[in-house]
Amino acid sequence: MVLAAAQWLLLAGAALIAGLPAESFAEGECRRIVSLAPSVTETLFGIGLGDHVVGRTKFCRYPPVAEAIPPVGGFFDPSVEMIVSLKPSHVVALKESLPAVEALGRLGIPVLVVDHSSVSGIQESIRSLGAACGVSARAEALLEALRAREERVRAGLGQLAHTTRTLVVVGRAKEGSQVTSLYVSGSDGFYSDVLRLAGAQNVNEKPTVSIPIVSPEGLRALNPDAVVEIVSEDDEPEGEQGAPLLPRLLSQYGGPKKPVFVLSDDFASVPGPRYIELVEKLAALLHGELGAGE
Repeated sequence: MVLAAAQWLLLAGAALIAGLPAESFAEGECRRIVSLAPSVTETLFGIGLGDHVVGRTKFCRYPPVAEAIPPVGGFFDPSVEMIVSLKPSHVVALKESLPAVEALGRLGIPVLVVDHSSVSGIQESIRSLGAACGVSARAEALLEALRAREERVRAGLGQLAHTTRTLVVVGRAKEGSQVTSLYVSGSDGFYSDVLRLAGAQNVNEKPTVSIPIVSPEGLRALNPDAVVEIVSEDDEPEGEQGAPLLPRLLSQYGGPKKPVFVLSDDFASVPGPRYIELVEKLAALLHGELGAGE
């Protein structure tokens, strides 16, 4: 079976080889894995490979037991020396990390690259990692559980008269202490997928080339029904007035008052298997009990 659809790559020397056959990696060969993204770590633990993870980024905090695993640096700046010292059989990274891990390929360390920029990519990575490491049954069980929870949300949303046009804010641009504009999610990424599953629609129809910045005037033109702000624990603290800043900024735009939901849950900023928790939470927030399922 060829895993081309999963967008896997094997870095061997200077070569990049797409479509790696699953048979090339027997279960025993996935014995020492270094994960280079929080969503990858969550995926590995989700399919029962947690005991084989010997290295992770400093941002990998879930499940909590992962924090006991030695860190190898950040998402974009992992330490090659630290990774090599762990003697990994494989390194698993997101496609965004390719420039940072090319040195590992030159050292002959297999690097598997997965795509978590969409819900379908997350699901495919679960399947592909399971096949590559001989745990396909565990992977399929996780996928089945995710599909069942999606269906419960879908059933709860069956009576919706319309989708909620939602803006997803992922950062703030400031001049001094003044918030001047917002970084928002584009229409072609992870958050748009999650919104669709939660009975909503990304009000920003532009594709994500780089994360768009929306000014007060731009937000007035978008006129969302609701706004969701994603706040990571790694974001710079805003101080005691941090939480009310966005609603106050939105109030400057005029028009009817719109609901603003600020999400600081760790799963809200990690595009991994726990995307379903974000779907369930957004469905409940945007649609009340109707979106909560049974």
